Amino acid sequence: MSAGVDDVVDGLVGQARERTGLTDLGSDSWRDGLTRLVTSVEAYPNTQATGRAQVYGQYVDALAVRLRVLDYLAGHPEVMSERVERPLVVLGLPRTGTTMASHLLDQDPARRSLLKWQADEPVPPATTENLRTDPRCLARKATLAERLAELRGLGAAIPHWDDADDPTEDCFLQAHDFKSFLWESSMPTADYSDWYLGADVTSAYEYQRSILQILQSTAPGIWALKLPSHAVHIDTLLEVFPDARIVWAHRDPFRATASFLSINKLSRPPVAGPDFDPASVTPWVLRQLAAHVERPLLARERVGAGRFFDLHYDAVMRDPIGQMRDLYDWAGDTLTSETEDAMRKWLVDHPQNRFGPRPYSLDDFGVTRTDLEPLFDEYISAVDVELEDVSA
Repeated sequence: MSAGVDDVVDGLVGQARERTGLTDLGSDSWRDGLTRLVTSVEAYPNTQATGRAQVYGQYVDALAVRLRVLDYLAGHPEVMSERVERPLVVLGLPRTGTTMASHLLDQDPARRSLLKWQADEPVPPATTENLRTDPRCLARKATLAERLAELRGLGAAIPHWDDADDPTEDCFLQAHDFKSFLWESSMPTADYSDWYLGADVTSAYEYQRSILQILQSTAPGIWALKLPSHAVHIDTLLEVFPDARIVWAHRDPFRATASFLSINKLSRPPVAGPDFDPASVTPWVLRQLAAHVERPLLARERVGAGRFFDLHYDAVMRDPIGQMRDLYDWAGDTLTSETEDAMRKWLVDHPQNRFGPRPYSLDDFGVTRTDLEPLFDEYISAVDVELEDVSA
């Protein structure tokens, strides 16, 4: 690695330490990932100055949260005795309905979800009574409302939106250890993506567990967690959370691939520049998606199909409450009439495509359905995926 990259990494760390007044980042488990990200940004010939500043600011934010979390743990060692028991973990290919599933599960007061604002400000932890009224939550909610109004005013595409008090993805916690596809989504090259696919991510999962222990110490409940890319490191997930109950979300992989590839049109140009060819990401994104189906299939063969609940996108679209009943029966949990009513209300308040339809096609990315068939044939057969549209 170049001395210049080391200097940039040390500078980012210095900014986080200056902001927080704290110094202890724990082990150096975060450094390899951060170094690879900085190397990609610095080596890419067309890196945009504004994009560099934006992602480096995000890296400083993540380091600052990590510093505060480790400081809280040092002052409250008793939270490490908290047990994260039998979490429901929703995973699968991206764009397969995992967000709807996590929102429906969040309507159950017996559960805990990772709320967006808490992913950014987990310490000190909120209590059950103020999970959605904590001043930090309300301030973030106001900021996001302004941002959403701005985006809608510009007519910008909004493929995914989490409000401050919505359940969000675990990648925002693992990002503090710099092992997360969250960071990959803005990179102009495949370097970080390919490294992450083969990385030992144990430290990121252990760090996530520590934050869940902190959060549940003042607001208990059975966790309903969500991250499509848990599928990629499912063996580590099951090592760190050995009694996790896996909810595997399924959707026509050709449609899911087209939808996921389309997001790259939005996520990469800020760093890579307006002339970035979105089709250039296709080879390495397909490597990601292959891991999303191959690794869970192997894990299910190893630990048994009984550890998995298959949640099919089309079935959820047809009968979401029926699918939730089936999920609760499988999990051995109680679905009360009050929770069902709350789920129905959420569905009415959050119709599909409420931010407008977002067309997408494989044609934009130099790949055809025929090209993808070898990638997904085993997956489609193994879980009996319902195919949606042969012209995807």
